[in-house]
Amino acid sequence: MDSSKQTILKKIVNNLQIVLRIVIVMATVLGVAYPVLLVWVGQLILPFQSNGSIIEMDGKKIGSELIAQHFISPQLFHPKAPGDSASNVDPHITPEKAYSQIKNISKSTGIKENALITLVNLDIERNRITNGLFFAPDYVNVLQVNRNLIDHYPEVYNKTAGLGMNK
Repeated sequence: MDSSKQTILKKIVNNLQIVLRIVIVMATVLGVAYPVLLVWVGQLILPFQSNGSIIEMDGKKIGSELIAQHFISPQLFHPKAPGDSASNVDPHITPEKAYSQIKNISKSTGIKENALITLVNLDIERNRITNGLFFAPDYVNVLQVNRNLIDHYPEVYNKTAGLGMNK
């Protein structure tokens, strides 16, 4: 083998070593260090959201603000039907959908419709803070509004029976 071919071969081997080092460094940085840093920052700044936005009632985990729960009780608000949600896990419904359920919930619980409307409106207002940041439309978080119902009307809802979720 002549010297020009050896020189070219040495350059190729040298370039391959450099490329391999870069790949190893990038895999370490982007595959390990960056995800660990994101988890650490998330736990430091937004621990509730980083841990799944789990909601507890009386010390028992009842669900996540981010994932729809399927309620079977006619005394509670219900999430979107599976055909109305692309992901089937959307925890929110439109205010109109919530208002359309009020009459049945009132009939089932004996709670006045105006009180139910007020609870829905309070949930919408609470969610507007987040909506304003992203210019999102108004929504009702079904789990949160049901939790508020149970908290405000303990005489109607038996807390030991849970939220009437279909598991």
